[in-house]
Amino acid sequence: AYNEQDKNKETATKEEIDPAYNEQDKNKETATKEEIDLAYNEQDKNKMTERNDFTAVQSNHSNILTTNRENDAIALEKLNGAKINFDNQKNEPDKDDNVTVLKEGALATTNNQTQQSSMPMTEQPSKIAKQGEYKNQDPIILVHGFNGFTDDINPSILSHYWGGDKLNIRQDLENNGYEAYEASIGALSSNYDRAVELYYYIKGGTVDYGAAHAEKYGHERYGKTYEGVYKNWQPGQKIHLVGHSMGGQTIRQMEELLRNGNQEEIEYQKANGGEISPLFKGGNDNMIASMTTLGTPHNGTHAADQLGNEAFIRQLAFDYAKFKGNKNSRVDFGLGQWGLKQRENESYINYVNRVQNSNLWKTQDNGFYDLTREGATKLNQTTSLNPNIVYKTYTGESTRPALLGRQKSDINMFLPFTVTGNVIGKVAEKEWRENDGLVSVVSAQHPSNQAFVEATDEIEKGVWQVTPVRHNWDHVDFVGQDSTDSNHTQAELQQFWHGIAEDLVKVEATEA
Repeated sequence: AYNEQDKNKETATKEEIDPAYNEQDKNKETATKEEIDLAYNEQDKNKMTERNDFTAVQSNHSNILTTNRENDAIALEKLNGAKINFDNQKNEPDKDDNVTVLKEGALATTNNQTQQSSMPMTEQPSKIAKQGEYKNQDPIILVHGFNGFTDDINPSILSHYWGGDKLNIRQDLENNGYEAYEASIGALSSNYDRAVELYYYIKGGTVDYGAAHAEKYGHERYGKTYEGVYKNWQPGQKIHLVGHSMGGQTIRQMEELLRNGNQEEIEYQKANGGEISPLFKGGNDNMIASMTTLGTPHNGTHAADQLGNEAFIRQLAFDYAKFKGNKNSRVDFGLGQWGLKQRENESYINYVNRVQNSNLWKTQDNGFYDLTREGATKLNQTTSLNPNIVYKTYTGESTRPALLGRQKSDINMFLPFTVTGNVIGKVAEKEWRENDGLVSVVSAQHPSNQAFVEATDEIEKGVWQVTPVRHNWDHVDFVGQDSTDSNHTQAELQQFWHGIAEDLVKVEATEA
């Protein structure tokens, strides 16, 4: 236990070294380290077996690490090979489709897959268009759902949103030649507020929720400032939007504002003067190439009707957001427009007293309401399909038939969703019972009032292409957040996302 170097250190009591001395040598005060080592040699030979067992565990762990390092080395060798090929043949396309021309910044080992998926907003790189830099011409924007965060503002109890511990989805796409970004928008906010934030996340600038909207609902007009990941975004320069869960509703809301504007804001400006955000003017078509939704409650969810939108649940969530709004917290629920952020020179008591008067506690301008079937119906009635956009939906289910025609949460369902899965599984409307733990299959397939077809290999615009239901896929399997789920491997998750990225490149081919 002691090295030769320690001999010149002071003596230690046997009680501090080994509990065995507590019984046998209480009368002795101190012992030199050399004496203690000798005592171990004589009295504790039987500990060698335990140490050998520990050594065996260490050896096994070392073998696992060695295998992982070898896999990483293979991935790195492959990526470095792509870089060398690019350096030597800058003017010629790479013959290997899997390692097409990658920018140097994307040549990271698979170790990076466990690191944070997104930099703080001020550090995310702006898009610099370079011919042949990526496989995709139009950047991919990943839009998280309700209670979603990027890693820089994520509560410690939650896992990395896009991939969990299985795969850093954005980084993996980047490593494989696809330009992709993770949007950072309000976790609990309404689809409207999130859509406005998404616009500024992409374009850059200070969020303007609109004078009319701010006055109507009673929150601040302006929000946070984004650097912008695609500052030159404009008609003719498109993006791909991929939304998980509520993120699919949010991207629909933003597209509607881009194309048709906000008539309330237009009328308000005419009557009161002042500036108006370009987002609300409308006429900004030809800016989105495709919209892909994953487990999105297009028609709402009974989970919100019967649980999430209950006053008690909302109160708990907003109280927690208020607590995390203190000036020393990095967590950001995106409710700053409602005052849920302590000011620099404001005491915590004054902050709490101020927030008690926020209109947040009595508004429908929040995510809890928008996820209800009533809230989703309003969105469906105020949005429409764009004939210039490719739409596609992915739907999962993780329930099984039970007594009386009900659906019961499958044993492999993500544990926190088993309660809501069972609640949805016994609702009055039988067609709504099959679900992924949070969203009914019938809701995730397409908005009920909009045209749809079964998805094929053909690219169709202006209609929802509905892919086959993925059985035994729960709500988070699309983004790999369930680290305990061994039924869906990293390789399967990676293959799923590579398939999406390849489809988006095919969409671009139809634009040529």
